[in-house]
Amino acid sequence: MAFIRKITRKDSTYLVKVETYRENGKVKQRVLEYIGKEENGVPVQKVDIGKVDVVNVKQYADVSILLQLANQLNLHEILGQHYKSILSLVVGHLLCKASVKKISSWIEKSSIKEELNLEELSTDMLYRALDYLEKLDFNFIEEEIFEVWKNLCPIDTNTYVLDVTDTYYNGKHDNTSLRKGKDGRVSKLIQIGLAVSFNNGFPVLHKTYKGNISNIKILEDLLITIAVRGLKSMVLDRGFYSEANIVAMQNLKMELIVGMKQSIGVKNNILSHIDRDVIYTKKNLVALKETVVYATEQKYLSGKLIIIYNPKFEVMKKDKMLLDDATDTEVKYVGYSLIFHNTKLKIDEVVKKYFDKEIVERSFRTMKGDVMLHPVRLWVPERINAHVKLCYLSMCLLSLMKYRCEKLNLSTTEILAHLQSIYKVNLQHAETKAKYQKVVTQSTIQKKIIKALKCSV
Repeated sequence: MAFIRKITRKDSTYLVKVETYRENGKVKQRVLEYIGKEENGVPVQKVDIGKVDVVNVKQYADVSILLQLANQLNLHEILGQHYKSILSLVVGHLLCKASVKKISSWIEKSSIKEELNLEELSTDMLYRALDYLEKLDFNFIEEEIFEVWKNLCPIDTNTYVLDVTDTYYNGKHDNTSLRKGKDGRVSKLIQIGLAVSFNNGFPVLHKTYKGNISNIKILEDLLITIAVRGLKSMVLDRGFYSEANIVAMQNLKMELIVGMKQSIGVKNNILSHIDRDVIYTKKNLVALKETVVYATEQKYLSGKLIIIYNPKFEVMKKDKMLLDDATDTEVKYVGYSLIFHNTKLKIDEVVKKYFDKEIVERSFRTMKGDVMLHPVRLWVPERINAHVKLCYLSMCLLSLMKYRCEKLNLSTTEILAHLQSIYKVNLQHAETKAKYQKVVTQSTIQKKIIKALKCSV
């Protein structure tokens, strides 16, 4: 009977295949084959490198890491029975940055089929995954992912930022009218309302709208969803402000910090009574990241209104407007801005929080850059919505990656670039046809990234 025997010599353990036999009534062993050496509890077979051929080289570590992060977010259960195809689309979308057809070509150069234990991953399967994604109850998907995130990062579930971005899309199969976007371009347009966590920019909810809908109307539409998700503290840009929205949010027992526009009523009833010499004093100074402003506060509606004066912005903007033939009346309140809030925070805390809300802007840059939201190159309306959902899932993975690697001070783009160079080489012995795999040795920074992500390769 043959079996594997371990032989220890000094600090090394060797593996040999032996069989027992009897000789003169005694049980003995004869060595049949030398297997190799044991390293860290794993057998490493001795191979004549001169007889080994390279079968192929697969993109490996970045694929494996993204799938492991998806598992950390429990996406393999949340997305249901077709999760493998959807995750293939998400990972391919992030790493390939191309159309669905080109992702199919990239798949053959990556290890994603092996990682997901799939024998086939065709273009047709990817399109079916996109169609399946559109049919999913995405409110449920978002809620489930958010619950996982609250467990992973409980300190990042206090305050949220809501904003709206727009993007163009192609399409011959719908009757949508052409619209003018924020950059002045006229084309078919969709808008995306997106709420993210204040500290890490983790996406909490989103909704897609057609055409040019005001932020005020979008907030009205999202308020019930926001309340159901339990988002009790929001930071909003001034485009969302309306007295009706303020009252509705306060009725929902929500804390809010929201910018206000300089309406005629605000100018006449509030700003006209502000004494610049009083506000422009040391006691009102608030130091922001890149500038200094001066702020004072007064009661307004059921909360407080903060009046902010920025002397540097006033000089820069006022001079330009006057050179462009603006009147003295038009430039009278340049340099002032307004924030309404109903929190218990001090003035400087509210001002800093409002001007630190660029986390959502970074999220949109991620969505349009790393996640490739813009432009949407799909023609069927349903697949355009599915594409946005795909971008949302991609943002979830990148946000978790950013959170895990915060101390390494690396962007998600840099992290993926480091991981991309860890390939898996598939080998085959020319004579025995035995197959082997070799993963490229990791550098110090790659080891740090993998450890920080709580993953393995």
